[in-house]
Amino acid sequence: MTSEKLQTKIPPHEFQGIAYYFGIAIQPVSSSKNLETSYIDIEQFFLSATYNLKTSRAVEGFLCWLLQFGHLLSPSKIRRLIQSGQVHDSAMLGSFIEFLVINKIRPLQWKIVKPFCKKKNIEEQLLGGPTPRLLATYFLKYGIIAPQFKFDRVKFLRPTKAIFKNCLELKNRALFGSVVNADAVSYLTKHSESTAYQIAKATHHHKAGVFAIYADVLAAS
Repeated sequence: MTSEKLQTKIPPHEFQGIAYYFGIAIQPVSSSKNLETSYIDIEQFFLSATYNLKTSRAVEGFLCWLLQFGHLLSPSKIRRLIQSGQVHDSAMLGSFIEFLVINKIRPLQWKIVKPFCKKKNIEEQLLGGPTPRLLATYFLKYGIIAPQFKFDRVKFLRPTKAIFKNCLELKNRALFGSVVNADAVSYLTKHSESTAYQIAKATHHHKAGVFAIYADVLAAS
């Protein structure tokens, strides 16, 4: 998931593998071993979820993931990716942001992403089947009809300790106070010969920010 692919959709089978890597209990179609050796961008994963959630399990799993790890997301990086052409569904994006705000997960910081959230012109059902009796307001606000979910994290997420053990990107986000530092360390750990320019390009951070910390990150790796 590099900058050259910003305008390319992540196919469902690839998304399932990435979702599992990030801790959602969705059985991947194929092995995700390569994900453990290649840098996987957290914000690109977030945006790819706006058009890849096709089942009730996938939706509830991702919402549980937002409850558990949404505080590690970078609103400014999400905005930067969208401005760079990252494919996303603007109504689903709005629903996710509304969900984060309702659950008081960095509520004020999501204001910078809201201009990119658009309500559907005609209401659409998120999932197949009859219309749910109880609707999720955070979806309905953006013209999406979806049921209220129960958010069983034990059922829909892998154990947090196991997630951090296997997912370097999330682990470093939890350990570092800086998103830039965390992503730079993650990328350099998996791609040890990378230059500061390569890291900035692959992690979608401003070059100045990465260049400023590159020497320290390299020395500490």
